[in-house]
This record gives sequence, structure tokens and C-alpha cells, in this order.
Amino acid sequence: MLLEVFTGKRPTDPMFIGGLTLRQWVSQSFPKHLADVADENLLQDEESCICFDHQNTLLGYSLTGRSNIFLTSIFELGLQCSAESPEQRMAMNGVVAKMNGIKKDYCASLQVVDKGPR
Repeated sequence: MLLEVFTGKRPTDPMFIGGLTLRQWVSQSFPKHLADVADENLLQDEESCICFDHQNTLLGYSLTGRSNIFLTSIFELGLQCSAESPEQRMAMNGVVAKMNGIKKDYCASLQVVDKGPR
């Protein structure tokens, strides 16, 4: 569910053909290219930049600062929750604790930025 929410894609999306799954797609981008799989609506107000190569070909998006840390944590949790084998998946109480920790850290980072120099 986390992967669906943060990518804006469903496992039944037409892009997932030839055996490619939502989990595999995210896993291929983890952890360095998460901006390429994150839902664009989530990145609208975040610090990001568009990356081009020397021929001005769009390479993708790059996140900076807290956005990258936050998305890395969320997508890592989403990948853990969607492991192939049920034995490899986290227990729900662990998932809730991890999500609360991610939320706490993200909110704390927002407060630090708000109290920064002016």
C-alpha cells in the first residue's frame, strides 16, 4: 500500500508488463533515484531539481535534503512490507512504530527549517 500511495501507481498499471511489478520498479530506483518513481504531486512543493545530460536529455529528478531522507525511509519501509515471502515482511506493529518514527523525524526537520536564519 505504501508503494501505491507514494508512487501514484497501482500494481495493475499498464506500465507493469513482462513480469515487471510495482515492487521491482521501485526497487530498481532505490535508493538513488526515488524522485523518478515518486508521485509528482508529492514533489511539487519540495526541494528538487531536474537533471539533464550534456545533450539536454532529461535524466530525471534529484531530491535534496529532507525530502530525500523522508522518501528513502518511506520507500524502504514499503519494500520491506511488500517482500515476496510473508516471513520477510515486517509485523504490523513494527510498521506502525517505524511510520511514527519517520513522521516524527520529518516533522522535526520541518521545525528546524522554519526556525532557521532569516
